[in-house]
Amino acid sequence: MYIKLKGLLSLFIICVSFCLKAQENKVYTHPDLFDTDSVININVTTNLKQLLRGKENKYQKARISYHEGEDIVSMSAFVKLRGRFRRDKSICQFPPLRFKFVKSESAYTIFHDQKRLKLVSHCRNRDSRYEQMLIQEYLAYKLYNILSPESFRVRMFRIKYTDTQDQIKPIIKLAFFIEDHKKMAYRNGKIPRYDKSLPKEHVAVNKLTKLALFQYMIGNSDWGISTLHNIKLIGKTPESIPIAVPYDFDWCSLVNAPYAVPNPKLNIESIHVRVYRGYKRTLKEYEFILREFRMKKELFYELYRNNKLLNEKEKKRVLNYLDDFYKIIDNPVKMKSDFVDIGR
Repeated sequence: MYIKLKGLLSLFIICVSFCLKAQENKVYTHPDLFDTDSVININVTTNLKQLLRGKENKYQKARISYHEGEDIVSMSAFVKLRGRFRRDKSICQFPPLRFKFVKSESAYTIFHDQKRLKLVSHCRNRDSRYEQMLIQEYLAYKLYNILSPESFRVRMFRIKYTDTQDQIKPIIKLAFFIEDHKKMAYRNGKIPRYDKSLPKEHVAVNKLTKLALFQYMIGNSDWGISTLHNIKLIGKTPESIPIAVPYDFDWCSLVNAPYAVPNPKLNIESIHVRVYRGYKRTLKEYEFILREFRMKKELFYELYRNNKLLNEKEKKRVLNYLDDFYKIIDNPVKMKSDFVDIGR
């Protein structure tokens, strides 16, 4: 009898150990949040009225939930407003957000291994143009992902925002999360850099030229390397030559935001007028970098053609704008006037 009980006890211990081990490994059943592109439906429940009022702009409690098969996954988190321009209520009714995750809560969810994430939200509740605008900004990030792994990854969600106080009706809109600066740096074998400014001689010139040509391609003049405007830095060491990584594309021509206006210092009439803001190179040096743009042309175009969220009118507008870019870079006279003669 004793031997039999001892055997059952050993079997019980083995089963418990196996279950605990399986539970420990459960965190790894989810891929990295940004490894796939499928749109996930989630619910975000918080004091929405207090959040959107944003007077103190402190993190407040929120609950995130979503379906995983037949199960409902629920976790606590924290959320607050972020940014400056789109927090102006005359610009956006619904501003961008920042989420902070609790490791013990998120460990077995799609948000495992995430600490803080920026969310780009829909801006206005009742205008479909703003949803298309959000999708276009998401795709601008995806375009740069094709050009370089040293770029911010993004993931689209369909979010139902629910007010805990029932003072605001639920809002269901698309939004996308942006990869964290540190995570992006570590993924590329680098560290994040926090320099306040960046002199011309302290940049990876070829990579910066690629970045500047990309900004020209999408019609974005809302960036600056010396002031690090809409630029993050990564590098191998704190002293090494840093690599510039762009973000925040909502003022570019491809996005076509209603509130976007050109910088008056650039002396252009519209955000749709392309301006090269990179450092001056020779035609031969440009050509070396533009080879990659030509090689990846079909990947760029397929990104838009295959996107099911973007309407046909927007697809046609963007593809026509990209067509113009490729006509320019195949025209030596235009290349000289737009890049060599007026480059910095």
